[in-house]
Order: sequence, then structure tokens, then C-alpha cells
Amino acid sequence: MMNLLEEFNEDHGLRPPTILGVRGHIFTGNISSLGWFMLNQETSFVTIGQRVLATPLKVCFQYRHRDVFDRIFHIIRGDISKASCGINLSENIFAKFNPTLRQENITHHECIQVRKGRDVGLNQISMLEAKVACSNREQILSRDIYDLGHRFDFFRMLSYYFNTIGFYVSSMMVIIIVHFFLYGKPYLSLSGLDSAIMKQAHIRGNNPLKAAMASQSSV
Repeated sequence: MMNLLEEFNEDHGLRPPTILGVRGHIFTGNISSLGWFMLNQETSFVTIGQRVLATPLKVCFQYRHRDVFDRIFHIIRGDISKASCGINLSENIFAKFNPTLRQENITHHECIQVRKGRDVGLNQISMLEAKVACSNREQILSRDIYDLGHRFDFFRMLSYYFNTIGFYVSSMMVIIIVHFFLYGKPYLSLSGLDSAIMKQAHIRGNNPLKAAMASQSSV
């Protein structure tokens, strides 16, 4: 812990860090297959991904309760948490918006590891995912998103999108596209448009269109 706290005094660029993040390990991963799934999810996205998001992308906003905060810095600048519709919802990610808007550093370190247990029941996991989704809804409604969007460059904007609301927006787009495909293909087949498109492609010699329609037929 002493080595971790010394990182507040180290040179991390233009300004010293205000939040120190450390890696985590879920020790309940060997209880069930769901626990193994949560262990891999935590390791890949919350630990491995945060190394890259912290350095060099500088957009480390992930949900984790193993961060060390510079208490004085946050207390005199609006405190850590912010008002939201749900109690204890996204308090740590809003706390990371605050120093990022002030061009401060948020770093990730491997000198210490925090072990924690997690509920491995299906109901508890679904409730956790629902809480994270509601948290992203709160982020969309906040003005911090607007302010950060006007301050980031193109690459940090894409990284920020991936790290916060991008996963849920992309998932929604994928679900909509899959529904369009599943309902559109039977409509083309039953209405006769499928055979008409194939006939026009054969007459015009449009081989890419014929290959695309044939692949959809096989699916």
C-alpha cells in the first residue's frame, strides 16, 4: 500500500494523478460456471482493458470499487458523488469525470491486487447488469458527457465511447439489425421479391448480388 500511495508523487505527465486504480481478482470464480464467467469478464474488461484505457488513452472511467482517491482534491472540487435517480449509482464513474474535466490524471497500477467475492447466482448477475445499464442511462442524461465530448480529441472520444455508453448503444443497434434481418428475410421469400431480385441479378449479370442473396438463403 505504501508503494501505491507513492504514485501520487511520481511523474505521470503534465499533472500528478488524483485517482489510483489497481487490479482486482474475484476469488469466487471456481464455484460455478457463472462465477467463472464473471471472473473472466472482470479480468478482461475491468483489469486488462483498464491498463490500455489508463495509458496511453487517458479515459479510465470503469466501474470498480478499488480506487484510491486524492481526498483533498475531490472534497474541494464538488466531492466524489453526484445526485442521481438511484442511490449509490455510478458514484465512482462520476467521480472520475470530475478530474478528467480538469485535465487531471487517472492511473492504473499493478503493484497491489484486491481480492473480492461476487454473487454467482443468475439473479444476482442479472441485477448487476441491470444496475450497470441504469448507470449508463444516468451518464447519458448528465452534462458531464456533453462537456467531455467538447474537450476530447477524436481518438479519446472513440475510446471514451467504448468505455462508457458505447457497449449498450452498439448492442441495441445489433439487436435492431438482427430483428430487421429475421423479419425481412421471410418477407422477401413469401412476397416473391426474393425470386424477382435473383432474376434481375441474373439478367444483369450482377454476381455480387447473386452471391449475397444465395448466402442469405443458406442462413
